[in-house]
Parts: sequence; structure tokens; C-alpha cells
Amino acid sequence: MTTLRFTGEIPFWLGLLMAVIVGVLSWRYYNRERFDLSRRLRWLLPLLRSSAFFLGVMLLTGPVLHHRQTIGELGKVRIYVDASNSMTMQDRHLPLGRKIAIAESLGWLPVNSVDRGNLQIAEELAEAQRRFETGLQTDDSEDPNDLRAVAEDFLDDLQSIASRMPTALTGAFRSRLIEPLTALAMEPAPDRSQLSKLIPIVEELEQDLFRDFEAIVQERLSAGDQSLQSALTLFDETSRWRRAVLSLSDSPDNLLEELRERHDVSLFQLQGADASPWDLTLTETNSPLEFSSSTDLSSGLTASRFAPGQLEMGETDSQANAAIILISDGQHNSGPSPIQTVRFLGGQGVPVYCISTGALEPAPDLAVTSIEHPSLVFAKDQVRGTMTIKDSVKPGIPFVAQIAHGDTVLWQQELATENLAERQLEFEFGLESLMDQLGTQFETDLDRHVLPINLTASLSPLAMESELKNNERPLRLAAILKSDKVLILDGRPRWETRYLRNAFERDEQWRVNTILAGVGSEQSSIPRGDSDGQFPADRETLFDYNLIIFGEVDPQLLEEHELRWLREFVEIRGGGIIFIDGQRGRLANLPSETLGSLLPVEWLSQETPTKPRSLRLTDRGSGLAALRLISDEQENRQFWMTLPTPHRAVSVSALPDTETLAEIDLNGNWQPVIVTRQFGSGRVLYFASDETWRWRYKSADVWHQRFWNQIAKYVMPRPFTLSDEYVSIDTGSVSYGVGDSVDIRVRLLGLDGKPARDASVDALFWRNGELSATLSLTGDSRVPGQYSGRSAPLSEGDYEVSIRAAGYSAAALKARTEFVVTAPESGEMTETAANEPLLRQMASASNGGYLREEELG
Repeated sequence: MTTLRFTGEIPFWLGLLMAVIVGVLSWRYYNRERFDLSRRLRWLLPLLRSSAFFLGVMLLTGPVLHHRQTIGELGKVRIYVDASNSMTMQDRHLPLGRKIAIAESLGWLPVNSVDRGNLQIAEELAEAQRRFETGLQTDDSEDPNDLRAVAEDFLDDLQSIASRMPTALTGAFRSRLIEPLTALAMEPAPDRSQLSKLIPIVEELEQDLFRDFEAIVQERLSAGDQSLQSALTLFDETSRWRRAVLSLSDSPDNLLEELRERHDVSLFQLQGADASPWDLTLTETNSPLEFSSSTDLSSGLTASRFAPGQLEMGETDSQANAAIILISDGQHNSGPSPIQTVRFLGGQGVPVYCISTGALEPAPDLAVTSIEHPSLVFAKDQVRGTMTIKDSVKPGIPFVAQIAHGDTVLWQQELATENLAERQLEFEFGLESLMDQLGTQFETDLDRHVLPINLTASLSPLAMESELKNNERPLRLAAILKSDKVLILDGRPRWETRYLRNAFERDEQWRVNTILAGVGSEQSSIPRGDSDGQFPADRETLFDYNLIIFGEVDPQLLEEHELRWLREFVEIRGGGIIFIDGQRGRLANLPSETLGSLLPVEWLSQETPTKPRSLRLTDRGSGLAALRLISDEQENRQFWMTLPTPHRAVSVSALPDTETLAEIDLNGNWQPVIVTRQFGSGRVLYFASDETWRWRYKSADVWHQRFWNQIAKYVMPRPFTLSDEYVSIDTGSVSYGVGDSVDIRVRLLGLDGKPARDASVDALFWRNGELSATLSLTGDSRVPGQYSGRSAPLSEGDYEVSIRAAGYSAAALKARTEFVVTAPESGEMTETAANEPLLRQMASASNGGYLREEELG
């Protein structure tokens, strides 16, 4: 390639301007003498003379023809810049020395504008200390010569530094460090513990050097050094990402152009698991469209690595002279191990050079790291949960933790910093006032059973914090606006049934219909009808219930089709049923072809040989939130063992494909007492005892009612979220993870109000306000008017789902549910320090190199 370059002392633009002026003046001068020339010469002679003057002046710009020829293949260099959220952080807490060094490397300050002698000594001392500590940790042989070699290497490093130590520290450096180390190195068998005691002394001397340097800088700032102050201010406002971009394209060394002079350079952004090609010249901000919510320093390198197929025929990787430059803060929190990836690349002859951005020390910071809370609550209930925060600020500084909906604060607590890696704050607040406020904002012709609520948990920002984005976290839950319907069936008024009915009736979130019929009750047969105290007269009415509690009912009291309805209530409708066994053995006699097939147990005997001695949760039961009476898992397991044990229990064994949640000790033999299974679309739960009412002893309703509310929610199906005149929609949770699929349930009614059969129904997914997918729903042949489907894996965003059906206008089908898809929590914005050890390991494993950002160039 041949190019024309101008290398003279006069810039090209100035030389061109001067040459044009001189050329024009010479033309005018010689043009006056052309009257006695022929027409052709009148133009030619002045043009030649003015051109000579023009070219003469242009010679001052030093024009040179530059021809460049490439022989062989250029070295392949791929530069990967971490484009994760942590790269948007600023490093105000970075030591002054590093700030100044970075400012000089970016051209914000002249090189060596500040005497960094003490700082360089401190850095050399820190590097020597690091090698010494590594040697002590890795040298575990019993040969004293190996340990002596580690001590001698450290002594050599210290002696090379000794001559440059400040006068004020020279005495301490020699007496406290070099002399003891010399004595230990001369011993036949150096004492490892004595060598380790030198490390705190090294760290103390490092801090003295840092303080001396910072005193020099502060003195200049106090003297009004505006250039230094401006550079430090600019650094504090510049993110890691921006500094990485500037170091490549706008630094005095112009690293990117220098590399392109001698190599085939490709530039990539690492966004999650993807590595996308990047052109610095295309945008003004040089920023990606969106920073990724996690850091993966492995997958992107693997996807775009130098594979043998990418090289010339017969050429190996080492012959291709390939290399990778990775600019990152090292906060790898997603994907496979980067150490294995770079070790593989190194084996192919592709070294990885890691450039670390960011401070090595964590910043003073408050961060909300996680929130534990129920995803579904009743609108009039209290929301209880735990907020976990990271507190790395010196103790005693006041701040406020709060949970709010917009400007409405629902809970807050005044606190003071404690400089703890993890603090847990328990919160409790009500939703009733918020529900009243939100109720006026929705259309009145939509019937809402569940209302998604987006709250924000936050910590008040402190002046010394360097990162404020991690001070808040969304808290999403769904509030149930309507009461759930429960049908209680029993053959006699047992204590269990009485207390259970009272517990549900006192709770506004339940609508209870209790039927007691059989020997020992006031009714010898089961009444039918649509009123309370009556068994539903048709299948559709029965299917309106959410939960059925089935006690010791004589199966002869129910018609065969009613037994079939109860089975279909679970299997087809997806309802929940709880069986409570007793001493009469009624459940063991249920017909196996209908209701009996739901039971998750088989009976061993009709009588318990002895009184149960103890009650305990199984591992599965302990991990189930529905059985969590106390928040701490271990404390909850212990608490269950203190609950009053039933006096009698039915001896059963769990069937295959069931889960035993709790057991009782029957004369040293642990047998199931609570067993569950999934049956068709619904869930079945079996109790081998009818004495949970004993848990009221000395505690009234506290444990008994909490247990039954939680276990009922676990067994019963989730209701439809939203309904209009024709369609009801349920999309499950209010929050999903990236890659999750969403199960859609739809109930469609015709113009006559009856279930619409054989309709063509589609679910429309709207992501961030735009139509992103269409899902064709399948009709359930067993439940007329009900349609369902499962979406493809979803990407991150805010979603709405609407329904389109043949024969219905868009105005008729108004119902729209909403949910959010979020990336998995990676702690991306809670770790404020660069992971230098990981980047060093990556460089070492690939036979590459490691630099800090101020050393790039």
C-alpha cells in the first residue's frame, strides 16, 4: 500500500494555504505581461510560473511517498472489552497515586507531573511481598533449602529497594526488615512462622510510603494546583468503561492505532456470554447499546477463539502469532471457569494479556444484595420478609432503609452503618391502604383476582459511596384481591373440623362452605344445592371452588358421578384436595376407580399400635415454605419436634412418586403423617392424623392458623389473574428468570356466557411495549372453554399478555396480564473491587501477561 505523507516542519493545512496564496499572487503578477503573447501562451506561461511557486511552498510541508508491503501474515490480536454493568462503576476511592498515574496515561496530566518516587517504591515493595507470600504458601516441602531460597529471593528484592528508600524510613527498613530477614536466611532451617511475621512489617512500611506520597499531593492541591485538581475531578466522574475506551483510542500513545500498524486487530465487546464485534468510530459515546447484567469472561472468548479452522491451511496457532487482550475488572460471576478457557487457549499458542481496571480495595458502599418475601399475599395481610444488605462503610453513619411504591413509603427503618459484609433486616408492612389507592387507577369493567405490585427496596445514599445503583432493588409480588373458596366435607363434627372451619371463617381471604353429614352428625345425608351447607348440584359449581378438605365421609353418601366430579376437580380442573384421615377408616374404603385413586398412601393397619412419641419434618418438608412456621430452617425443624404430638395416627406407607413431608415416631418406627403428590393438573395432600387442633395449646390460633393458611395455599391452584366479560387469563408468577417459559391458562366464554368450545385462541406477548411473540393455545377437551400453552424461553424485559380469538374483536377481549423477566442475580453491582487475583491467574495460565490500566501503552 502506497500513501502520501507530509513530514515537514510546516503543517499540511498551513503549507497548502500559503501555497494557494503565493500561486494566486504569482498568477496575477505574470498575467499582466501576456498581452503580446498568443492566446495559448497567455494561459500556459502564467500557469507554469504560479505552479512552480505553489510547489516550491508545498515542499516546506515535507511530502513523502510511503510504500508499505506486508510479507507473510500479520499477527492476529483480538481485544475484548468487558461490557458488563460493573464496568459502569466509578472508582472515587482509588488511591491518589493510581489516579494520577491513570490521568497521565490518558493525557489529562503531563507525564511525571507529580513526583511518584515513594509511590513506585511502595508498589515494588507490595509486589515483592506478594511473591514472598506466594512462596511461603506454595512451598510446603520439608526441605529447608527450598524455604531458604524463598527468603533469599525476598531479601534480594528488599536490597534492590533499600538504596531508594526515603531517609526517614531507611533506619526502620533495615533494622526491622532486612536485618531480621538476613539472619533467618542464614539459618540452616529457617522458621516459617518467623518469616511470616515480617509480612505485617512490610505492609506498615508500604502504608508509610503511601501516606508520604499523599501528603505531597495534598500539599499541591492546597497550593491551588488547578490542573491536578481538574484531572482528579475528571477521574472521579469517569467510569471504568470510559477509561478503557480512552486508553485504546484517545490516549497519547494511541494504543489501538499502534497495534494496527503491525497486527491484524479485531475489537469485541464482552456482553454476558456473547462477544460482539465493535467499531469505536461508529458512536460518539463508544458505549454498547446495553451493558450486560452479569460478567462472563469465558464463553465469549470460547465462541470467538482462534480455532484451527480460522487459520491458513497447514498453519498452527503458534505460527499464526495470535494473542488476546482482555480489559476487565475481573468480576466473573457467570458461565464456565475462565481459567480452563485461557489454559486451553494458551495450549493453542494464544496467550491472554489481562488489563485490570478498577480499584483493588472495595469502596465504601451500601448495597441491597437480596430480598426474601412471599410472591403471593392476600391484600389485607401483612407482608413479612428479610432484606439482606452489604454494609462496607465505617461504623456510626446514619442511613435509612425503606420499601416504597412510588412516593408512598410502606416501611422504613433508621439504622447506622456497622461495616459488616452482610446484614439482615426484617420488615413487615400492610398493603390495604395501597390497595385502596391503586383501586381507583384501573378499569372498572375488568375483574381482578390478583394484582401485580412493583415495590422498591432502597437504602438512602451516603456521601462517601462510589456506587449508588446498588442502593435499591425491585420487590415484586402479587396481591390477592378476592377471597378463595373452600369446601369442607366431613362425616362428623370432629375437633379438627370445628377448629379448621373456625380458622377459615375468621379469615377474610376465605369463603367457606362446610357440610357435615353421616352417622354422628345432625344430617344423615348430604344436601345438594347452591347454598352454603349444600354440596354443589353440578360439576361447574364444584369447579368454582379452589380447595376441598375431605374428611371421614362415608362414600355411600356420595353419588358415583359426584365421586367422579371430585376426582376430576383435581385431575382436570387443577384444584387442590386435602384428605384428613381418622379412626373410622372411611378413606381406606373410597372407591379406587374414582376418588380412592387420588390417595398417596396405602394402609398398613387400622389401628396405631402405640401413642406416637414424636413428630418431625423430612428433608423435603423442611425445605418447603408451606411448612415453615419459623423463618430459620434449622430452628423450624426443631420447633416442629416440640409441637404437641397426635395421640392417634393411622399407620400408612407412602406410595411411589409421592413426597413425605412429615413423619411420626411409632415405637421407634418413623411412619408418614403428611404425604403429598401431584395428580393430573392438581395436588393432593394426606394427613394420617386429625389432631393438628392440639397445636392451639397455649398458643391459640398462632401456629394452627398459620399452618393451615400456608398448606392450603400450597395445595390449591393459582386463580386466574384477570378477567373481563369473555376471557380470564393467568400467567402464573409476576416475575420469571431469563430463559424461563411461561404457562398460559385462558378461560374463554361465548356471547351467551357459556364456555367457548373449539375456538382459535392465541396469546400475544408484548415485550417493552412491542409485540414479540404469538403463541397458539390448545383447547382442553376435558374442560370446555379452557385453553393453555407454554411459551418459548423468554428474554429479559417487561411483558404483557393479551388474547386474540376468532370471532372476538380486540375491544371485547380487554384483559391483559403482566409480568417481568429478570436476569439471574449475579452480584454484579455489589462487588466494587476489581478481581486482580483472577486476572493474574488467567494471564499466568495462558502464558500471557498482566497489567493494570495505568500501565497500558
